[in-house]
Amino acid sequence: MSSCSEKPGPPLNPGCRITWWRRMSGSRRLWSALLAVFLLFSCLSMVYGQAEGSLTVLVRDPLGSPIGGLEVRLIRGEEVRKFVTNSTGYAEFRHLSPGEYLLKAKLDNVTVAEKLVKVPEEREVSLTALLSTIRLKLMNLDGEPVGGLELKMESAGYKVSAKSNEKGVIRLERIPYSGLEGVGSYSMKIEMKGILVYERSLEVDEPMISENITIPLLSLRLTIVNLEGEPVPRLKVKLSSEGYSAEREAGNGTALFKNLPSSSLEGVGAYEINVSMRTAGGYMPIYSEKRAFESSQSLSLIADLAKLSVKVVDKEGSPVRGIRVLLSNELMENFTLGATDKNGVAVFKNVPLSRGRVSAGAYSAMVFRAGKLIGEERFEVMKVEETVKLVVERGEVRLKILDHRGNPLAGYQITLVDQLSGEKYNGTTDERGEAVFRIFYGPYDLEVYKDGKLIHSSQVRLGEKSVELRLKEVNFPITIQVVDALGAPISSARMRLYSGGELLLDRDLNGEPITLSLPQPAELRCDIYSDAGQLIHRESIYASEPSSHLIELKDYVYLNGLVRLEPIASGIVLTMFAASLLFSAILLRRVRRKG
Repeated sequence: MSSCSEKPGPPLNPGCRITWWRRMSGSRRLWSALLAVFLLFSCLSMVYGQAEGSLTVLVRDPLGSPIGGLEVRLIRGEEVRKFVTNSTGYAEFRHLSPGEYLLKAKLDNVTVAEKLVKVPEEREVSLTALLSTIRLKLMNLDGEPVGGLELKMESAGYKVSAKSNEKGVIRLERIPYSGLEGVGSYSMKIEMKGILVYERSLEVDEPMISENITIPLLSLRLTIVNLEGEPVPRLKVKLSSEGYSAEREAGNGTALFKNLPSSSLEGVGAYEINVSMRTAGGYMPIYSEKRAFESSQSLSLIADLAKLSVKVVDKEGSPVRGIRVLLSNELMENFTLGATDKNGVAVFKNVPLSRGRVSAGAYSAMVFRAGKLIGEERFEVMKVEETVKLVVERGEVRLKILDHRGNPLAGYQITLVDQLSGEKYNGTTDERGEAVFRIFYGPYDLEVYKDGKLIHSSQVRLGEKSVELRLKEVNFPITIQVVDALGAPISSARMRLYSGGELLLDRDLNGEPITLSLPQPAELRCDIYSDAGQLIHRESIYASEPSSHLIELKDYVYLNGLVRLEPIASGIVLTMFAASLLFSAILLRRVRRKG
């Protein structure tokens, strides 16, 4: 152990005292250095604290609600610091040098609030931004909300635009006060489809502005009636002015226009009313007028539309039914089609007058039968109810009726029924088998009768040429063959043929087919008798055209005479039974011999 140990003991020698002293002097110097460093850091902290500061800014509107998303600027000399307020309206600036700053809240290029602040003396400040909320409700002249209108607000330093919703409401937020520097009064304009419908100036100097604005927009109900006061259906109504136009369909004759700009508005003026009626040829104009509208109203407009009756008769003055009548005028060709009734009259409603508000000029009525023009008339419609008579000529048709062999049929009754009109024509054939009819050409139902009985019916299309009709149902041949159960012809029986109780044929069978001619379709009864005169077979036959019929006697065979199958079959069975017994007896006898 060193002699300079610090253990207690006897008094130190001089050498040890010197060592202790040196150690104590070193410790003092260390503590002095540490104290100097501490003092240095304390001074630096004080200096640093005096050189930098922070500032918290709260931005609110005039009603005290915080405003988020607003740019706040802190300005000193050329130094500009920016911060956007958060959702609670706060902006915070840090690491600021001491001094005086200009604090501004900006909306676009408009200063909406400003204040001088001193840093670090002021750590929290608030700004009141002079911003307003504007609520406008737009209504028409009937007090109904109007949606879709475009609002434009513009001042010297700020502008904004918006559209009204379906409730007619426009809400504008954060609108700078008019008193702010560079802002001034606002010009407020409301437009509808490019037309200026409202304009005024507005001073924004309150935190909340709410107004109801009446726009000069009106409602117009137009009902178009004819000269008898009846609504006209299937219409298209168009309103046209200098700067605005609108169009409506009027299926029942009434068109409703909502929010129509008043004629008092600049750029609108009086409206041209044009009404068209839908026809088979397209839309035909029926009404035209120019009017100014400055208030909501309902109007009935009387169009010069009349009732036209076209009566079609033949040369004898008889009405012609089921004829197609096609109308044309100078406004439109082939605009409507009608058909004559049982009185030969085709009625057309809502026909424009030849000389009315919309002049239709001369009319043409063309009459068609089965697609062929059979008459035409030109005329004018001058009265509320106009009737035009049109004479058409029937054509001559010659029908010739022949039987199956081509021979003319005299004394037959012919009935023609017009498929288009239902009109009926009757005639009787002469000795040449001909009947003449004066009819309109086209499709007909044809029926042929003999002694009141229908023997033929068909559909024909009759024209200018004569028609020759061969009836296969009249005087047509039929063939009857009688065979036995084996299909062999029978030559020893007798056949009698009846029609409705009338005996048509009584003949012995010779194995050959029997052919006879029938005057018309008939239900036949065929009876077959044996050589002894006994009825052995009866069968019904319906004959309506040339045909062959086979009558089979299933219970008989022909063996030089008719023989019933039943006795023959019984004999065969007995013979086979007897043969079977004989074979069995012979077989049994042989077996016994072998045994």
